[in-house]
Amino acid sequence: MRKRENPSFDFSRKSPVLWAAFLSVLVLYAWAYSFLGAKLILEVNTVRTGAGQAGFIDAVYQSASIRSGLNPAESSISSALTRAFPQYTDGIVDPLFPWLLRGSSSEPPDVVFERGKWMNFILSGSVLILLSLAAAKAFSFSGAAAIVLMGGFGIILERSAYFSPDALYYLLLVLTWLCALSLIRQNLLWLYGVFGVLLGLSYLAKPLVWPIVLGFVVVSILRSIWSAVASRKNRGHNDLWSSSNQLVGFAMMIAAFLLVTGPRLSYADAAFGDPFHSYPKYFVWFDTPGEAMRFQQEHPGAAELSALTLGERPGLVRFVKEKGAMELARRSWEGARAQVKSSVLGRSGWILIYGFCVFVVIAGMHRWAVTHQNDEVWLVRGTSAPWMLLFLGTVVGVTLFYTGVGNRIIPDNTMTTSLFLPILVTFIWISERYRRQMQRSHLAKAVNRVYALLMAGPILWITIRIVTTVSTSAASAA
Repeated sequence: MRKRENPSFDFSRKSPVLWAAFLSVLVLYAWAYSFLGAKLILEVNTVRTGAGQAGFIDAVYQSASIRSGLNPAESSISSALTRAFPQYTDGIVDPLFPWLLRGSSSEPPDVVFERGKWMNFILSGSVLILLSLAAAKAFSFSGAAAIVLMGGFGIILERSAYFSPDALYYLLLVLTWLCALSLIRQNLLWLYGVFGVLLGLSYLAKPLVWPIVLGFVVVSILRSIWSAVASRKNRGHNDLWSSSNQLVGFAMMIAAFLLVTGPRLSYADAAFGDPFHSYPKYFVWFDTPGEAMRFQQEHPGAAELSALTLGERPGLVRFVKEKGAMELARRSWEGARAQVKSSVLGRSGWILIYGFCVFVVIAGMHRWAVTHQNDEVWLVRGTSAPWMLLFLGTVVGVTLFYTGVGNRIIPDNTMTTSLFLPILVTFIWISERYRRQMQRSHLAKAVNRVYALLMAGPILWITIRIVTTVSTSAASAA
């Protein structure tokens, strides 16, 4: 009998009983999240001048003045419609978060501070819940719960209690990452547009998305070359990648990105002479914080920055010219190690190692099924896992190189912390894809049980920590 390919199953049709159980557990976790978040807002983060929050509070008033047309930089705004979109930046503060609070600009800073903390908490929590529902629909309940618990309580909760875009940026970056993984698996044209929009929103929160863009472009080009070579050699490979979609897709991605970020780019170009201006991209190349601050003070606008030649501008070219490639390698390596140790990658690195181990176990079972096709009726298809792992490795490598170079100036770089969830999501995504493709193999029951058991470990551990933390907090408040 001729073997058939493993069809695409509709995994959204899960048991209503399991859905009810998942939603009930989600409500309990949401309550714990709300309780702990409120404690952080009311008892921990009570000073608006701490943790770099003052700059974002001031940006609320600047954003509102642009919208009303009272800002001196209004000459760079093309129309009243453009003024309605997020755009204000001073080279440090990014526009999305202050823009969301511009309606509170008539209030004093203390009131804006309190409203901003609660808005950040509610918005981040809402996005997290939507992400958990989407993950439960696309993945198994255990995989969805693991992602949300490890991400929500591991990173998002703490940052959502601050007047800062960090929590929103982490969540937007995860959505952008998931879209990139979807495109790497099957590059449908409409997904390029979604990818561009998500990149734009992430950029407006924090302009640190360029490693994702670089990684995606590199993987896309290499995959198209590989597909062309495979076609010429007449290899019978089953590939959902369409090289013909790539050029049009890139154009759609760029157009969508510019549509979202256009006002911000125009504002930065008028104020600083560079649409992608950001002082931190210069800071990372200095040796001391004092040098970095002096550079910002001596180059406050377009005239001063535009006067710099390529050799004078702080960056890769100047660094290598003055200190050499070996010093660049040494500084990036030492800085990257320090970044990992001091960030969530070091503190909670065991979670990523565990996620990798889950991936290895499920991948091993998948490989066994592939090499024993004679025992099956349905063919177990391959996946785009190698390309996804290449994308992950490229982005992580480039990011750590960059944050390592700048470790002396920015020791707690947001870019390093932002890697945690994408790394975890990638391992779980691939594991879920492997598990899904074995559902009509003789290993179906075994892989489902092994995967559920492996996911139960971190879920149980985090649940115990949540219960302990909530109990301690409630007892101290009594």
